[in-house]
Amino acid sequence: MKKHQEVLNRQHYILDQFKVMPAAYYSYLDEIMQPKYFAESEVLFRQGEIIDKAYFLSSGFMLANHYDENGDKHVINIFAQDEIISGKSFTEHTPSDYELVACKGAYVLYLTYDEVNTIYEKFPPTQEQAMIILADKEKKALDRSRMLNQVAEKKVADFYDRYPELKKQPGKIIIDADIASYLMISESSLRAHRANYK
Repeated sequence: MKKHQEVLNRQHYILDQFKVMPAAYYSYLDEIMQPKYFAESEVLFRQGEIIDKAYFLSSGFMLANHYDENGDKHVINIFAQDEIISGKSFTEHTPSDYELVACKGAYVLYLTYDEVNTIYEKFPPTQEQAMIILADKEKKALDRSRMLNQVAEKKVADFYDRYPELKKQPGKIIIDADIASYLMISESSLRAHRANYK
C-alpha cells in the first residue's frame, strides 16, 4: 500500500461526488499520481508559462496571482483543501494568465497534461466528469464574485468562516497582503475587521 493511499482514497471519494467512476479508473490513478509536500512556499508556474500539471490539494493552500502591466500582484484565487486545480492553461495547453503558488505546508497529488489525456483515452467517461468539475468551478467563481460585492466587514467575516485555520495564525500560511488583495481591501481594513471577527 502506498504511503499516501489515504489521500488517494479521499480524492476518489471527492471525484465520485461529481460522477461515479469504475474501480479500474481509481486503480490507475493510484499508480500514476505523484505526491508532493511543500515545506516552504514555492512558485510552481509563472504567469505566461503553460501549466502542465493538474493538482489535487489534499491539505493547505495554493494561490493564483496575476501581475498587471505595472508589475503589481493581484491574488485572484485561493485554493484550499480538497480542491482540484486545473484551469484554462492546463486544459487548453496555453500560457497561463496567472502565477500558481503552493503555500508552505501544502500537500498535493498531481498528474501531467499527457497523463490526463491518456486517462481520457482509457476511460472516456472521465471527460464528462471533467466537464462537471469545470461547471462546479464556475459556480465557485460566481460565489466569490458575490462575496466581493459585500462591504469589507462582511467579506472578512465570510473569508474566515470559510478558512478558520488562517484566523488562528494570521500571516503564517498566507500573508495579510495576499488576503487583502484577494478580498480587494486594504491590509489595515483586513486587520481591523479580523480583530472584530468572532
